[in-house]
Amino acid sequence: MEMIGKYCEIKNEYIKLNAFQGGVLYMPVDAGEKSATGIVLMHSDGDYYGFLPAPELAKRGYTVFASNVENSCEMLDKKILDLKEAVCFVKNLSHVKKTVLLGHSGGATLISAYQSIAENGASVFQDDHRIIKLSDIGELPGADAVLLLDSNWGNGVMTLLSLEPAVSDNTSSRNLKPEYDLFSEENGFDPEGSQYSEEFIKNYQKAQEERNEELINMALERLKRIESGRGEFEDDEPFVIAGASQLAPNNKMFPQDIRLLSRTVHEWPLIHGDGSVTTEIIRSRRKPHFDRNFVTVNGMGTCVSTVRTYLTNSAVRTKDFHYDESRIYGIDWDSSYCCTPGNVKGIRVPVLIMGMTGSYEFLAAEQIYENAASEDKTIMFIEGASHNFVPQEDAESYRGEFGDTVKNCFDYVDSWLEKRDF
Repeated sequence: MEMIGKYCEIKNEYIKLNAFQGGVLYMPVDAGEKSATGIVLMHSDGDYYGFLPAPELAKRGYTVFASNVENSCEMLDKKILDLKEAVCFVKNLSHVKKTVLLGHSGGATLISAYQSIAENGASVFQDDHRIIKLSDIGELPGADAVLLLDSNWGNGVMTLLSLEPAVSDNTSSRNLKPEYDLFSEENGFDPEGSQYSEEFIKNYQKAQEERNEELINMALERLKRIESGRGEFEDDEPFVIAGASQLAPNNKMFPQDIRLLSRTVHEWPLIHGDGSVTTEIIRSRRKPHFDRNFVTVNGMGTCVSTVRTYLTNSAVRTKDFHYDESRIYGIDWDSSYCCTPGNVKGIRVPVLIMGMTGSYEFLAAEQIYENAASEDKTIMFIEGASHNFVPQEDAESYRGEFGDTVKNCFDYVDSWLEKRDF
C-alpha cells in the first residue's frame, strides 16, 4: 500500500484534504495544538476515505488519516501490515507528536489486534490455544491511545451470529431446514417485532454453535492437507460457505427479536439528545430490522473466502454459546485474534469505548470495556445514535428526540482526548 504521491488537495471552511493512494489526510485549516495528535482510521474490510469520524475530528482540530486495507479478502495478518503502513505514515508527519487508533464496527477487530501486538509482540497471538497462530509479522509501532466507537464483538463472533443453521449443504441454499426458519410466523416471526420462544432460541443458538464447530474443523483439516503438500493448491484453498456472510442483513435473530442483546448488565453514563448525562442501565433504542433471509442470495448470504483467511478472520471457538437480553456467553476470546473483547486484554494504553444505542451492535461496548487491560479506560453511550453516528430516526418517539448525535459523540471524543496526557 503506497503512502506517497499526493494527487489532490481540497479545502473547505474547517478542513483541508490531501488525497494519497493509500488514504485521505484530513487537516484543520487553522492548525493548533491538537493537530499534533494524529488519528488513524481504518476498517477491516473496506475503505473509510470519507467516513464521518475523519471530517468531524479534523474540524475539531486533529490530524486524521482515513485509510483502507489493500484487499478485504486478505488474511487479517496482511491487513495488520496495511495498518502498520498507515501508522508509520502518520508518525512520520513532522507536526505529529502523538498517535491514536480509531476502530469502528468490524474495524475495531483490526485496530485492537494491531495494538495488542504492538504492545506485547507477535507472540501474544502465537500460543497453542489459538485456532491458527499469527504469522511472524515483526514489530509494530504502537499508538498512544485507542478509540473504539460502536465496535461489534469482532469479525469472528459476527460470523457466528450470522451463521445460517438451516443450511443442509455448505455450498447451497437449497433444502433449508424449516425448524430453523427465523422468518416463519409459526416460529415466532413478526415484522413489527418477533418474539421467539425460549425453546426456539435455545435450539437455534445451539445449531449455530454446532455448525460453527464443524466449519472450523473442516477448515483445519484442509489446512493440514495444504501444509503437508496434499492440498488443492500449495499455499491456500478457496473456502465457500453458504449462509455465513457477516453483512448486517445476515445477522440472525437479535435484529428480529429486539428483546435480545437489548440492555447492559451494569449502569453506565449515557449522553442524551440535549447533551445531559445520566448513569443508568443502557437500553437499546433500535427497531426490528431485516424481514427476509438472504441465505438464498449468493451475493448477499455467501461467505467467499479461503481456508487461511476464514481461520484468521472469521473463526472463534465456543463452549455452550448462547445469548440473552444482556450478554453473549460461551465465547473463547483467547481462541482467536479476530474478536475485539479478546484482543483488548493485551491493550494498556488509554482506551475510549463508545456504544450507539440506536445500533444493533451497541452492547459489545460493555464486554469490551470489562476485558480491556488499560488502567485508563472509559465507556460512554450516545442515546439514539445509529451505527454510523447519525440519529436513528425510525427509533425516535418524536422528530428530533435524539438531538445532534454526531455532535454529542465527537464533542465527547474531543474532550476525552484533550484530557489525556499520553
